Amino acid sequence: MKAILRSIFHMPGIIVHELSHHLFCIIFGAKVTDFCYYNFRESSGYVHYLRPKHLYQDVLISIAPFFLNSLLSGLVAYPTVINKLSITGLESLIWQDILRIIISISIGINAIPSKKDGLNVWNSVRDSNINFLFKLLARLLLAPLVFLIYLLNYGSAYFKINIFYGICTCLIGPKFIEDVIYLDIVQEFIDGFQNLKF
Repeated sequence: MKAILRSIFHMPGIIVHELSHHLFCIIFGAKVTDFCYYNFRESSGYVHYLRPKHLYQDVLISIAPFFLNSLLSGLVAYPTVINKLSITGLESLIWQDILRIIISISIGINAIPSKKDGLNVWNSVRDSNINFLFKLLARLLLAPLVFLIYLLNYGSAYFKINIFYGICTCLIGPKFIEDVIYLDIVQEFIDGFQNLKF
């Protein structure tokens, strides 16, 4: 029963994680050969794709979950954290707010790129069509990123860093989004869209 509940809890985050890989493949024109957003038996998913034209595209496809999961985690929790928790506190929460918080944390927990994503970043340099000196330079530049991905996965396995990150994206993410929305340049951009006539 515990494994089933854990699987259900992680499902939204894993789906968004794999969807972010797929979305970035579409953005960069990398052909997706096979995908599974969620496998109940293994509580995991995958996206297999052909390498895109440029190395930076492959790196961004591999680390896409960090950006998309973090953003979506904050957006899911936004109505609850900004409109309820910051004003009235815990006593005003209803079941939909609690569900938003749980889904937000699940999405945030799965924002950390997997070890396989880190290995893909490293192998994308090897498989790229750049010359030897650029490959060496790319490996030197990407080595800290790959090391960080592996370190975060190790920390997630033994110290539950991913849970801490998921809670932070749920509680701090909405406030960050609110601060960005109220920047003058963003407000002008939003106002410009609202004034468009179709």
